[in-house]
Amino acid sequence: MNLTRQFTFAGTLAAAMAAVAVPAVPSVDTVTMAQPGPTRLVNIDYTLSGADAVITLDIQTNANTSAGADDPGWTSIGGEAIGNATGDVWKKVTNDGTTHHIKWRPDLSWPDHIIANGGARAVVTAWSLDNTPNYMVVDISAGAQANSQKYYTSTNFLPGGLLGNTDYRTSRLVMRKIMAKDVTWTMGSTPMEVGFNGTRDKTHLVTLTNNYYIGVFEITQTQWALIKSDNKFPSGFSNTTDRAMRPVESVSYNEIRLASSFSLSGDSTLLPTYSWPRDPNPASFLGLLYDRTGIRFDLPSDAQWEFAARAGNGDTKWGDGTIISGMYRDNGIAALGRYQYNGGKIIGSSSTTNPDCSCGATNGTAIVGSYKPNDWGLYDMHGNVSEWCLDWYVEDIVAVGHDGGVNIDPSDPAAALFGTATAYRVTRGGHWGREAYLGRSGMRSYANPAIHEVQSNSHQYGFRVVCTAGLQ
Repeated sequence: MNLTRQFTFAGTLAAAMAAVAVPAVPSVDTVTMAQPGPTRLVNIDYTLSGADAVITLDIQTNANTSAGADDPGWTSIGGEAIGNATGDVWKKVTNDGTTHHIKWRPDLSWPDHIIANGGARAVVTAWSLDNTPNYMVVDISAGAQANSQKYYTSTNFLPGGLLGNTDYRTSRLVMRKIMAKDVTWTMGSTPMEVGFNGTRDKTHLVTLTNNYYIGVFEITQTQWALIKSDNKFPSGFSNTTDRAMRPVESVSYNEIRLASSFSLSGDSTLLPTYSWPRDPNPASFLGLLYDRTGIRFDLPSDAQWEFAARAGNGDTKWGDGTIISGMYRDNGIAALGRYQYNGGKIIGSSSTTNPDCSCGATNGTAIVGSYKPNDWGLYDMHGNVSEWCLDWYVEDIVAVGHDGGVNIDPSDPAAALFGTATAYRVTRGGHWGREAYLGRSGMRSYANPAIHEVQSNSHQYGFRVVCTAGLQ
């Protein structure tokens, strides 16, 4: 719950509520905004009551101040003009009884405006820690401080803009909240869908148990190198001009979660120690990411990935609601991500050829965010690289009674509910070198979790991360 004012209850209702343990609800009170003297700096002060909260800001203007007007006509000036605000905003703020302060420089992003004569107002909103805003930005640079993430109501508020500020694809992670708790939906595809693959993606009902954040972008080569702190770029597509914001690939599932480095043995002895639901190996990518950020990231489960990829769209549709029409070539995936026929491969008159690994981002993998996002603002869910998921792979997902949970037995992390510890892991989303149908939301693929693509020269497997929504 997020509130900008305090509600009070009286009489019998108040007494009844007092008898029940009700979580405290944060509320913002006594908001003031001033631009003193000739200074360009705007000071916004507020008090917070009820509970700790994440605080966000909006500035509204163009009030209809005519006498007797029923609608004051307040209108937001837009997030791009407010994102540079600093102080007790965009983050968790403690309810400590003090006055909290925000500073904003409108001349930097909203020039030629003066905050005066009641023509503008600050709207400060408190978000409960179990219901944080839609976007979370996490610093992963070498100087990052743990638990210093920022929160925004939309990408419009991100300083510099989501695609305009390269930090969001190099030294920061941008995460999108997915409201999935207790939502029952249909996972899989019907035989009517182009490219239907039989038992592996039959339809079944799924109910997810938690809301979660998922990466807006696939993890990039720079982000991998920052977290590993070895300045190594393991990916095949290593053109130095373009590699910074291309997705990391040629990394194994085991490197991401179970092992400190690549091993031909597949690190199978580490499965009982570091398989889900136990924490990742502290020296793995995910373990190092937790150490730097204080946030427990993981790979998305099979069902989490598909729910996010569909973005509320049903069977036979891409994640932006367009109809899937072609098995090999399709305009829908061509708009949403890199695949074989829109630059992934070199297309000749009678054949297709894999590009050389030294190629720029016009072939092979694309710079993340180069294509249209799905309806929930997620980029490259279809194409670019095939993304590792947390689950063990099982061919007939319906016959074994899959209910949308992770396919690992929590009571015995070394064993799979549907498979063995030496089985394949789920991969999703198609990739730059394959046809349209492999990028469908309901298409489930698989790979050996120990595969390291320097061996195979395929350079197709990457990933994005998830974490639990909320701070509690």
